[in-house]
Amino acid sequence: MTDLTSQAPATPAPARTNDTLRSVISMVWPPLLSFVVVVTLWEWAIWHWQVPSYLVPAPSAIWKATWFNHGSIFGEALITMVEAAAGFAIGSFAGAVLGVVFAYSQLMSRAFLPYVIAANTIPVVGIAPIIILWLGNGMAPKIAVTALLSFFPLALNMMKGMQSYDRIIADVFHVAAASRWQTFWKMRLPGALPFVFVGLKLNITFAVIGAIVAEFVQANRGLGFVIMSSYKMLNMPRLWAAMVVSAIMGVALFAVVAWLERRLIPWHGSMREPV
Repeated sequence: MTDLTSQAPATPAPARTNDTLRSVISMVWPPLLSFVVVVTLWEWAIWHWQVPSYLVPAPSAIWKATWFNHGSIFGEALITMVEAAAGFAIGSFAGAVLGVVFAYSQLMSRAFLPYVIAANTIPVVGIAPIIILWLGNGMAPKIAVTALLSFFPLALNMMKGMQSYDRIIADVFHVAAASRWQTFWKMRLPGALPFVFVGLKLNITFAVIGAIVAEFVQANRGLGFVIMSSYKMLNMPRLWAAMVVSAIMGVALFAVVAWLERRLIPWHGSMREPV
């Protein structure tokens, strides 16, 4: 008897690779193109109107300052990144825990949420000197300031996400006699993740701002120190170089959070390609 079975042809691997490459290119080329256009127009405007470098330096001057000071600037950027990352982690964790507490306890939410909101309205330039006075010099006060800035967005988004579950799915869990712990891990936490990542994206940008502002107040290391010392010496290209590096650092950290979001909640509607 003739054997009519045959193995189905496998999907060619290059097709998936090409799709991934096209996706990466489609995400990268718009910001790269806009960057080239902005830098070109900026350089031309400085040359055309002969703007003094102490007002606004040209991109070429900023590049030279970055290149000639790359050892010090990138070394200080690493310190600021450590402070921002540590404060982001601490503040986000504390905010997530408090958000869960507020979501499960209406009494706790009514009692303490107004204080959390009030604390968030205090300007960071006002609270930073107090924290530095309490904790002294070093990285600890900078991390504390960063953690405070990273606390509120995630607390609020976690609370809202935990409260925004599907009532029909909740009834299914109730009929299945799921415990509160199972309901938390299988329904409420996964449903809150889109809200959580909104808070994390806000937090990571606030973390960089908080670390640099804390370094403005009292520091002898970090990008904030580089910016302040450059300002006092009227070294505007170096000052702008430090600001550009801080912006790049913020974008890179934001991209890491966005990458985690795509990996952890690929099922969410915001992760789909626009039609």
